[in-house]
Amino acid sequence: MEILEVLQKGGVSPEAYVWVHSQNDKEQAGRSWAAQQGSWVELDGVGSGSIGAHVEAVLDLWRRGRLDRVLVSQDAGWYHVGEPGGGTYRPHTVLFDAFVPALRARGIGDVGISTLLIENPARAFAIRRRALPPSA
Repeated sequence: MEILEVLQKGGVSPEAYVWVHSQNDKEQAGRSWAAQQGSWVELDGVGSGSIGAHVEAVLDLWRRGRLDRVLVSQDAGWYHVGEPGGGTYRPHTVLFDAFVPALRARGIGDVGISTLLIENPARAFAIRRRALPPSA
């Protein structure tokens, strides 16, 4: 996570950084550490074939008290260059039809779901200055 050191040297708060595709790093402790530093941990690619892994990643961060730094997104649509008809359509509803119910089944309630899907994106993408305090 050298990027956080580079940002700090430039006077930029870690909360300005969104670690996109963090699900590709299999070290759960690394995601927790990045969230603890203040950066956003984004789990991309929620889809019908990845629900279990994404739920486990969210649960791990929730158990570590870091749900407030997690962003999720799904890959949806259908156009793939070179595939007949653009490829197989992936529904835009997996997040709500499968992912959220799977989180609820594992113990994340309304407050956690709201944090994950409403509050976190609103805070992460709010337009504001994200600088370190002058003494940092």
